[in-house]
Amino acid sequence: MKLEHMTMTDGYIGSMGKSWKTPTESDLETAISGAMVIEGKTREEIVATLEAGKPVKWCKSPNFYYDHSYGVIGTKRNAPTPVMVRCDCGHSVPQGQRMSASMGTSCPDCYDRMSD
Repeated sequence: MKLEHMTMTDGYIGSMGKSWKTPTESDLETAISGAMVIEGKTREEIVATLEAGKPVKWCKSPNFYYDHSYGVIGTKRNAPTPVMVRCDCGHSVPQGQRMSASMGTSCPDCYDRMSD
């Protein structure tokens, strides 16, 4: 996950709409921590979702009481699509998520089964 391909907002809707920016390392860590709380997922699941090119809610808008909006982190529209690879378990995952197990390559979900 490269920062220059990421974009984020705090969810605040001003007169010009939402403001988007490229996150820094600390912004990304804050967003991942917040997403873990809001989405109820582990860090690995949040990172996997972001690497797959899907957006994730990470905070409530500073004006949430009125606009019911959430801050979102995701990939920019012009970011390259992730390279999908097929694992020996039969699933396709982004290239960075393929794992080596004793019975071949696997996705994170099948790793325990493929490591027996």
